[in-house]
Amino acid sequence: MRFASASEIYALDAAAREAAWCAPGADREGALLRVAARALADRVRAVAALLPVRPAVIALCGAGDNGRDAARALELLARDGFETFPFSVPGSFDPAMPPCALPSPVVALDGLLGIGAKGPPREPVAAAIRWLNAARRAAAPGAWRVIAADLPSGLPPDASSVAPDTLAVEADETVSMGLPKRVFAAPGAIAFTGEIRVADIGYPASAFDAPPDDPAAPADAARVPVLSLFAERDLALARPPRAWDAHKGDFGRVALFAGSDRYPGAALLAALGALRGGAALVQAFVPRRLVPAFAARAPEAVFGGWEGDALSCAALAAAAPDLRGAVVAAGPGLSRAPETAGAVRWLLSSPGAAGFVLDADALFALGELPRSGGGAVAPAPCILTPHPGEAARLLGVAAADVQADRAGAVRALADRSGATVLLKGAGTLVASPGGPAALVAAGSPALAKGGSGDILCGLCASLLARGLAPRDAACAAALLHGRAAVAASLARSQDAFVPTDLLPYLA
Repeated sequence: MRFASASEIYALDAAAREAAWCAPGADREGALLRVAARALADRVRAVAALLPVRPAVIALCGAGDNGRDAARALELLARDGFETFPFSVPGSFDPAMPPCALPSPVVALDGLLGIGAKGPPREPVAAAIRWLNAARRAAAPGAWRVIAADLPSGLPPDASSVAPDTLAVEADETVSMGLPKRVFAAPGAIAFTGEIRVADIGYPASAFDAPPDDPAAPADAARVPVLSLFAERDLALARPPRAWDAHKGDFGRVALFAGSDRYPGAALLAALGALRGGAALVQAFVPRRLVPAFAARAPEAVFGGWEGDALSCAALAAAAPDLRGAVVAAGPGLSRAPETAGAVRWLLSSPGAAGFVLDADALFALGELPRSGGGAVAPAPCILTPHPGEAARLLGVAAADVQADRAGAVRALADRSGATVLLKGAGTLVASPGGPAALVAAGSPALAKGGSGDILCGLCASLLARGLAPRDAACAAALLHGRAAVAASLARSQDAFVPTDLLPYLA
């Protein structure tokens, strides 16, 4: 899904108001408002369903369309029995009000400013933004969740970068109406947008195609990295529903090579992720002594074992796995023993494998990639899933260099490896060789725990085995993984979350 400039959004909103679904003679402006307000209210209901206590809902409403959307959403929620607190700015809002005066927990709707705002926020809106950010930071874990209507107030919609000290609402998530805004692609924006969800408000299908150059866009807009957003609509297109007459042969096979004495759980987490991803058969190859314990935890998987701890060419030859037609996933907890690198190369030369997913210690086995002329790392479709440190090692640079230009790093790594690359971190990025990067703006700080990436590796392999193109499989896995993390951390807390909490929410 492409990012759109403010001028494009104005034109699309005007077209939506004139669309056939707005009945002749009806309040067409009101029809669009109702759709947007319903999207906000639906998202609040979804968040509330995951919290242990039903939250109060407040809305900070400015004078524009976003303020009207937030106010209307509050009316809908009040009808459902939510305790609601509308505050108009300027008007009824008092920045001296202590947040503890409100019931807890709180879901706060930010409707202060929209895409028409010019320049930094002015008083009293600036005071409302500072108050909202301070209330969110000071709250106990899980006590406040901020949802921005369309875009966080204070973010310039067409900016090509966002400084950390920008005065803007620091949202946990943003419900963007119709299309994501151009600023969402800018470095630094993710710290303000949080998770990005895109609400369908009736734009025509043609609106999602890449437009011609926009003459009304600011001159610096061209410097925004070439990105798209992978969101709900893209997931639905990439992952078709299962046919009623489907059978196991329709959904592929994953062959997972993972685990060691030091990291036994990594293999189990990857296997559970692959099972939740929908592959028909998951075969997990692990050190033989781990098989009984693993089979008890994941009886749906088929387990095979190798003698000893470290995976080696000799162990593979003795296990004689048949990898024809399977997607081979390797790396979680595999260890960095000297013989492991040879075993990974053995796997990558497997004739007839349908694809590969390389994570963790399998990425270490690749070493630094040649800067040019090295050829593809695998003979079949392949996904690499590095975190910034692993990406830096593959590229021969520092991790800080990767983080300074994540979009450039993921494209460079895709081109040099010949593989699709999923660069983990806040604002996951996915790129295939020669193509633009895709932003997957879903997730939670709760994911910063060992084991989260192992589940993601299994998910990627499962979706690739189901027949998704590598880029779609990586993006879909990152989106499902991130959304599950949000749900799990709402149900518990970001601190109490453990990666196995993801599993019930992978859908």
